[in-house]
Amino acid sequence: MKDCSYNFRRQLFGALLIFCLLVPSLKSQEKFRRTPPYPEPLPPLVLAPVSSEVMGSGMKLLVVSRNNNRLFNLQVVIQAGESDSPAELPGLATATARLMLRGTASVNPAEVEERLAFLGIEYSIEVQADFTVFSFSFLQENLEPALGLISLFFVEPSFPALELAAVKRELYYQLLSRNRDPENAGYDFFLKRIFASSGYNPGVLEAEAIKNISVRDVALFHQRFLRPNNSLVVFNGQISLEEARSQAGRHFRRWVPRPVERPSIQKLENREFNQVCFLDVPGPEVAIIAGNLTAPISSPDYHSLLVLNHLLGGTTGSRLFLQLRELKGLAFYAFSELSFFRGNGLYWVRAKTSPPAIGEALAAINQTTRSLAEERVGPEELERAKTYLMGNLPLQLQSPEALSKRIGLLELFQLPPDFWTRYSQNIMPVNADSVQEVARKYLASKPLVVIAAEAATTLDYLREFDKIDVYNRKGQFQGVFQKGVLKYENR
Repeated sequence: MKDCSYNFRRQLFGALLIFCLLVPSLKSQEKFRRTPPYPEPLPPLVLAPVSSEVMGSGMKLLVVSRNNNRLFNLQVVIQAGESDSPAELPGLATATARLMLRGTASVNPAEVEERLAFLGIEYSIEVQADFTVFSFSFLQENLEPALGLISLFFVEPSFPALELAAVKRELYYQLLSRNRDPENAGYDFFLKRIFASSGYNPGVLEAEAIKNISVRDVALFHQRFLRPNNSLVVFNGQISLEEARSQAGRHFRRWVPRPVERPSIQKLENREFNQVCFLDVPGPEVAIIAGNLTAPISSPDYHSLLVLNHLLGGTTGSRLFLQLRELKGLAFYAFSELSFFRGNGLYWVRAKTSPPAIGEALAAINQTTRSLAEERVGPEELERAKTYLMGNLPLQLQSPEALSKRIGLLELFQLPPDFWTRYSQNIMPVNADSVQEVARKYLASKPLVVIAAEAATTLDYLREFDKIDVYNRKGQFQGVFQKGVLKYENR
């Protein structure tokens, strides 16, 4: 019996000893499981080689040489956009760009469509405030005939009156449809208010003004701005600089340069906006737009701004979405964006909510925005944001069209040639201090707030606000909503 008791005690002691030795190891393993491994370093971003040359006409060639893809992309980038449209004719730049592909002096509109289809050319036209991009994609073997057709749009546009009428009709109804959406209508109104004192059009179109555009207006706009010395052409495919020079010289030789003059852009500063605007947009949905001015894309603050925006509302994992939708249930969604113009930039928050939740949603937006200026961001949240941004850029540059546009924007915004290749190297040094610094610089001021919703069903939920300026769906001032009463005024 003694031997059995002794053996039992010895076994029990051995088991306890082993357990004591394993406890620290188990705790270490548990800690390892809770702490995600540090991400592997991202490989350097290697883009296709880019070469450039300025032609005798002043047109700049940018050649992206790729040897692994039969798809060719050609982009003609004009350094003019809606900010160059006359104040009384917003939309002229857009109408001109669309009309240019509706026939030339030697090829009628029907033949243009046939030749585009025969050559397999897919195209898009993008008109922004400061630039216009014509993008054409086709097979490499069709380069010669494709370039022969594409060059005619710029060398000998004809601006047929019937085609202009069709362009205006399409654009008019597209704008009417856009203005029915509270978020789009609210954002356009927000842009107009932000730049109201500058005389600068940030790309906002007006449906009624489209009707007033004439063939003469289009021809004069083309003559003034769509010049080779105000343009750059991006050749992206299996082509060398020498061959691109030869092709461009042969096909664009009749495109005549002219002096191009435009007013300088006023640089606007981030400031206090003690204003809440209500835009009357019929429908059951409510959109909130809030934001302020920031530095332009060429600023040293740019990369810190990118990280700050991602932390604020860049994805569904960012603070705005988590606070307003996931934790408080105040909004269907909430995100933030950065927009950049020639000489200026801005951040803006967009959220969709319901009428009873407007006040709480705005308070949550303000609190979430201020928190980044008042508190240093934690290391894990910061590293997640930086890793996302660095890993996402290569995905954005996968298509030839996207790569061509990014290369062209380097010239438009006067950025260094290695701006995109050094993107990760510029994101990596961003730290909690630099994020808080730009947050204090741009997020601490009161933003301009626009609420886009139906006045008849929504204003009663806004009695808690001291003062709200009310505008009709056309952006015309109606009056002030104060202490639950709408007082109509004439300004």
